[in-house]
Formats: sequence, structure tokens, C-alpha cells
Amino acid sequence: MIEWTIMILLVIAILLFVLSFFRKDKATEVERQMENFSITLMQEIYQLKKKIRILEEELLVSSDQAPTKARSASTQKLQAEVESLHQKGYTLEIISEKTGLTPLEVERILDSSTPTAARGQ
Repeated sequence: MIEWTIMILLVIAILLFVLSFFRKDKATEVERQMENFSITLMQEIYQLKKKIRILEEELLVSSDQAPTKARSASTQKLQAEVESLHQKGYTLEIISEKTGLTPLEVERILDSSTPTAARGQ
């Protein structure tokens, strides 16, 4: 009788062992789904970073152009002011005080804006 019980338990163990190979493992399926989700998420993050980088470059280009135009306009205004004060007969020192420039900068503006013959008169 004990031999039959041991044989029955052994057969049941072998059947359960064989059935375990055919049964689907839910953990590996969940792991596979998580891996696919992770890969998809990483691809989307990469695409978003790429788009952000492009937008930042466009913003940098447009912001670099705006100050250049503003600086150009302020430079022209300053140059016109220096020329106007020079034509009124102010000295380089007085012009530099009124404009906040150094006398050397005032002289350079005057040299670049008026011909030497006209300045000498």
C-alpha cells in the first residue's frame, strides 16, 4: 500500500512538472510588456528632446538678431548725437561727458563719420 501511494505521488509530481512547462508564465509576459513600454517611452522622450533643441536654436537665432538691430539703431543714434554736438562746436571732452563715452571713442566716431577735409574746416 505504501508503494502504491509513493507511485501515485510520483506520477502526480511528474504530471505537474510537465504541466508547468506548458503553462504560460504571466511574469515574463508582464516583463516583456514593460520592456516594450519603456522602449516606446524612451523613443518619445528622444523625439521631444530633439524638438526642444530645435526650438531653442530657433529662439537663440531670433534673439541674437533682435539685439543686433537694436544695437545698430542705438549706435546710429549715438553717432548722430556726437556729430550734432561736434557741429555745434563742443570739444571732445564735453561731448564725451554728455554722451558717456571716452574722448577716444568720440574721436573714433567722428573719424569714421566725417571726411577729414570736412572736419578740418
